[in-house]
Amino acid sequence: MDKIFIVGIDPGKNGGITSITNGKITTIDDMPKSPGDLWEHFLFLGFPHQPEGIQPYVFIEQVHSMPTDGVRAAFTFGYNTGQLHLCVDRLCDGFTFVLPSKWMAHFDLKRDKQETKYAYKKRIVETARSKTKKVDVASITLKTADAYLIALYGYHLIKQKQKQKEEKE
Repeated sequence: MDKIFIVGIDPGKNGGITSITNGKITTIDDMPKSPGDLWEHFLFLGFPHQPEGIQPYVFIEQVHSMPTDGVRAAFTFGYNTGQLHLCVDRLCDGFTFVLPSKWMAHFDLKRDKQETKYAYKKRIVETARSKTKKVDVASITLKTADAYLIALYGYHLIKQKQKQKEEKE
Protein backbone atom coordinates (compact mmCIF):
# COMPACT_ATOMS: atom_id res chain seq x y z
CA MET A 1 0.00 0.00 0.00
CA ASP A 2 1.25 3.48 -0.87
CA LYS A 3 2.06 6.00 1.81
CA ILE A 4 -0.55 8.71 2.14
CA PHE A 5 1.07 12.15 2.28
CA ILE A 6 -1.26 15.02 3.14
CA VAL A 7 -0.66 18.74 3.36
CA GLY A 8 -3.22 20.76 5.30
CA ILE A 9 -3.27 24.53 4.87
CA ASP A 10 -4.98 27.23 6.90
CA PRO A 11 -4.25 30.14 4.54
CA GLY A 12 -4.71 33.15 6.82
CA LYS A 13 -1.79 35.34 7.90
CA ASN A 14 -2.17 33.69 11.31
CA GLY A 15 -2.60 30.28 9.69
CA GLY A 16 -0.36 27.30 9.33
CA ILE A 17 0.77 24.53 7.04
CA THR A 18 1.09 20.95 8.23
CA SER A 19 2.11 17.76 6.48
CA ILE A 20 1.29 14.29 7.70
CA THR A 21 2.34 10.89 6.43
CA ASN A 22 0.02 7.97 7.20
CA GLY A 23 -1.69 10.03 9.92
CA LYS A 24 1.49 11.19 11.70
CA ILE A 25 2.87 14.73 11.62
CA THR A 26 5.83 15.20 9.28
CA THR A 27 6.10 19.00 9.47
CA ILE A 28 4.12 21.66 11.27
CA ASP A 29 4.82 25.33 10.61
CA ASP A 30 3.28 28.78 10.63
CA MET A 31 2.03 29.88 7.23
CA PRO A 32 4.99 31.13 5.16
CA LYS A 33 5.00 34.93 4.93
CA SER A 34 5.59 35.31 1.18
CA PRO A 35 4.82 33.41 -2.02
CA GLY A 36 8.56 32.68 -2.38
CA ASP A 37 8.71 31.21 1.13
CA LEU A 38 5.63 29.11 0.37
CA TRP A 39 7.21 27.88 -2.87
CA GLU A 40 10.37 26.91 -0.97
CA HIS A 41 8.29 25.12 1.66
CA PHE A 42 6.57 22.99 -0.98
CA LEU A 43 9.93 22.21 -2.61
CA PHE A 44 11.20 21.16 0.85
CA LEU A 45 8.17 18.84 1.16
CA GLY A 46 9.18 17.15 -2.10
CA PHE A 47 6.79 18.78 -4.57
CA PRO A 48 6.39 18.56 -7.51
CA HIS A 49 8.00 15.09 -7.64
CA GLN A 50 7.19 12.75 -4.78
CA PRO A 51 9.21 9.57 -4.29
CA GLU A 52 7.83 6.29 -5.64
CA GLY A 53 5.03 4.87 -3.51
CA ILE A 54 3.91 8.18 -2.00
CA GLN A 55 0.50 9.54 -2.94
CA PRO A 56 0.31 13.30 -2.11
CA TYR A 57 -2.88 15.24 -1.38
CA VAL A 58 -3.30 18.92 -0.52
CA PHE A 59 -6.29 20.22 1.45
CA ILE A 60 -6.80 23.99 1.73
CA GLU A 61 -9.35 25.59 4.01
CA GLN A 62 -11.85 27.46 1.85
CA VAL A 63 -11.98 30.86 3.48
CA HIS A 64 -12.89 34.36 2.36
CA SER A 65 -12.65 37.89 3.63
CA MET A 66 -15.24 38.96 6.17
CA PRO A 67 -17.69 41.84 5.72
CA THR A 68 -16.13 43.51 8.76
CA ASP A 69 -12.69 43.53 7.11
CA GLY A 70 -11.47 46.85 5.82
CA VAL A 71 -10.88 47.32 2.08
CA ARG A 72 -7.11 47.01 2.43
CA ALA A 73 -7.35 43.87 4.60
CA ALA A 74 -9.79 42.25 2.16
CA PHE A 75 -7.54 43.07 -0.80
CA THR A 76 -4.44 41.76 0.97
CA PHE A 77 -6.23 38.59 1.99
CA GLY A 78 -7.47 38.02 -1.57
CA TYR A 79 -4.02 38.69 -3.02
CA ASN A 80 -2.31 36.29 -0.59
CA THR A 81 -4.93 33.60 -1.17
CA GLY A 82 -4.46 33.95 -4.94
CA GLN A 83 -0.69 33.56 -4.54
CA LEU A 84 -1.27 30.42 -2.46
CA HIS A 85 -3.58 28.93 -5.10
CA LEU A 86 -1.11 29.70 -7.88
CA CYS A 87 1.81 28.15 -5.99
CA VAL A 88 -0.13 25.01 -5.06
CA ASP A 89 -1.61 24.69 -8.55
CA ARG A 90 1.85 24.84 -10.16
CA LEU A 91 3.50 22.35 -7.79
CA CYS A 92 0.70 19.84 -7.13
CA ASP A 93 -1.43 17.63 -9.32
CA GLY A 94 -4.47 19.10 -7.64
CA PHE A 95 -5.85 20.25 -4.35
CA THR A 96 -9.12 20.11 -2.47
CA PHE A 97 -10.90 22.99 -0.80
CA VAL A 98 -12.41 22.18 2.57
CA LEU A 99 -15.07 24.33 4.18
CA PRO A 100 -14.34 25.09 7.84
CA SER A 101 -17.76 23.69 8.76
CA LYS A 102 -16.81 20.30 7.21
CA TRP A 103 -13.56 19.68 9.05
CA MET A 104 -14.87 21.20 12.28
CA ALA A 105 -17.97 18.98 12.20
CA HIS A 106 -15.74 15.95 11.61
CA PHE A 107 -14.05 16.67 14.97
CA ASP A 108 -17.28 17.82 16.66
CA LEU A 109 -16.00 21.39 17.08
CA LYS A 110 -19.17 23.42 16.97
CA ARG A 111 -18.81 26.80 18.71
CA ASP A 112 -21.09 27.43 21.68
CA LYS A 113 -22.90 30.76 21.59
CA GLN A 114 -21.53 31.78 25.00
CA GLU A 115 -17.97 30.75 24.10
CA THR A 116 -15.51 33.52 23.29
CA LYS A 117 -13.47 33.28 20.09
CA TYR A 118 -10.29 32.79 22.12
CA ALA A 119 -11.84 30.00 24.24
CA TYR A 120 -13.06 28.33 21.05
CA LYS A 121 -9.60 28.52 19.45
CA LYS A 122 -8.07 27.07 22.63
CA ARG A 123 -10.54 24.19 22.42
CA ILE A 124 -9.47 23.59 18.80
CA VAL A 125 -5.82 23.53 19.92
CA GLU A 126 -6.62 21.05 22.70
CA THR A 127 -8.54 18.84 20.24
CA ALA A 128 -5.59 18.91 17.84
CA ARG A 129 -3.15 18.07 20.62
CA SER A 130 -5.32 15.16 21.72
CA LYS A 131 -5.23 13.71 18.18
CA THR A 132 -1.46 13.76 17.75
CA LYS A 133 0.74 10.70 17.82
CA LYS A 134 4.34 10.84 19.02
CA VAL A 135 4.90 14.56 18.49
CA ASP A 136 5.74 17.43 20.79
CA VAL A 137 2.26 18.83 21.41
CA ALA A 138 3.78 22.27 22.04
CA SER A 139 4.34 22.50 18.26
CA ILE A 140 0.56 22.68 17.85
CA THR A 141 -0.29 26.33 18.48
CA LEU A 142 -3.15 28.71 17.76
CA LYS A 143 -1.57 29.22 14.31
CA THR A 144 -1.01 25.56 13.41
CA ALA A 145 -3.93 23.71 15.03
CA ASP A 146 -6.38 24.33 12.18
CA ALA A 147 -3.85 23.24 9.54
CA TYR A 148 -3.17 20.01 11.44
CA LEU A 149 -6.87 19.20 11.81
CA ILE A 150 -7.46 20.01 8.12
CA ALA A 151 -4.67 17.58 7.19
CA LEU A 152 -6.02 14.94 9.57
CA TYR A 153 -9.52 15.43 8.16
CA GLY A 154 -8.08 14.90 4.67
CA TYR A 155 -6.29 11.76 5.84
CA HIS A 156 -9.51 10.33 7.28
CA LEU A 157 -11.34 11.18 4.06
CA ILE A 158 -8.72 9.44 1.88
CA LYS A 159 -8.65 6.37 4.15
CA GLN A 160 -12.44 6.17 3.99
CA LYS A 161 -12.40 6.35 0.17
CA GLN A 162 -9.70 3.66 0.01
CA LYS A 163 -11.74 1.41 2.30
CA GLN A 164 -14.86 1.87 0.16
CA LYS A 165 -12.84 1.08 -2.98
CA GLU A 166 -11.43 -2.10 -1.42
CA GLU A 167 -14.91 -3.22 -0.36
CA LYS A 168 -16.17 -2.83 -3.95
CA GLU A 169 -13.34 -4.95 -5.34
